[in-house]
Amino acid sequence: MTNSLTTPMATARALKLVLEYAGLDFELEEGPAPSGCRLRLTPSVAHPWTHGDVRAHLLAEGITAEVEHLAPASHPGQGLVLTLPSEQEVQALGRLLETRLTEAQNSALQLHRALARIGVERHVEIQDVGSRSLIDLGMFDTAAAALLYRRLGGDELVLRALDLGDCHDHERFARELERALAATGQALPVESVTTCGHCRGLRGGNRIRLDYLDADDALLLADALHGNTASAGSVRPRS
Repeated sequence: MTNSLTTPMATARALKLVLEYAGLDFELEEGPAPSGCRLRLTPSVAHPWTHGDVRAHLLAEGITAEVEHLAPASHPGQGLVLTLPSEQEVQALGRLLETRLTEAQNSALQLHRALARIGVERHVEIQDVGSRSLIDLGMFDTAAAALLYRRLGGDELVLRALDLGDCHDHERFARELERALAATGQALPVESVTTCGHCRGLRGGNRIRLDYLDADDALLLADALHGNTASAGSVRPRS
C-alpha cells in the first residue's frame, strides 16, 4: 500500500530531475488525476516536440497529454501547459526528455542518480571550460567522501585507521580515494581541502574535492558507483 502511494511522487521527482538537467524553464505541480501531473514549460529548440502541434508530437511518441498554449501575458516565460493523466505518461515524458540531453547533461544526470543511490544528494554541476563542458562534483564532506570511498571498493580497515578530522590523515585519505578511483579506470586527481580548528566552526570540517570530469569519465564513475558495467536505465544522449 505504501509503495503504491509513494510511486507517483517518486515519478514526479524523477521527471523534475530530468527537466532540471535539461536546463528547461518549468513549473511542475500536481495534476487533476492522482497519479498524473501538470507541467508548465517554456518551448526549447533543443526539444523540437515543444514547438508546433505539441499534442501530435507527443502522441507520435506514445504520450497522451492535454496541451494548452499560454499567451505570454497570462503567464510570462511559460508557453505550454501539459496535463499528464497518469504515472505512465509522466515516465514516458521523462524518457523523451532524456533522449534529447547533451552528452554533458546526460552524464551529470547519471552521476546524480548514482550518487543518490549511495546516499549522497547533490546537484552535479556542468562547467563550460573553453569549448568543453566538464562535470563538477563539488566538495565532499568527510561523511560523503567515506560513502564514496566504500562504494568504490576502498579498504575499510584503512578507512577505520584514519582520523578524517586530522589534516595529515585527511591528506592520506585523499590518496587512498585516488587509488580506489584508479582501480575503476579513473585517473582522477583528488584534493584534500583542510580546515584549521579555529575556522572549523565557520567553514565546516575537512573536505574532498575531485577534479573535473569529461562526459565519458563521468559515466564511467556512475557505472562504478552502480557496481556494474552499464548504468541501469540510462538513456544515451543525442549525437
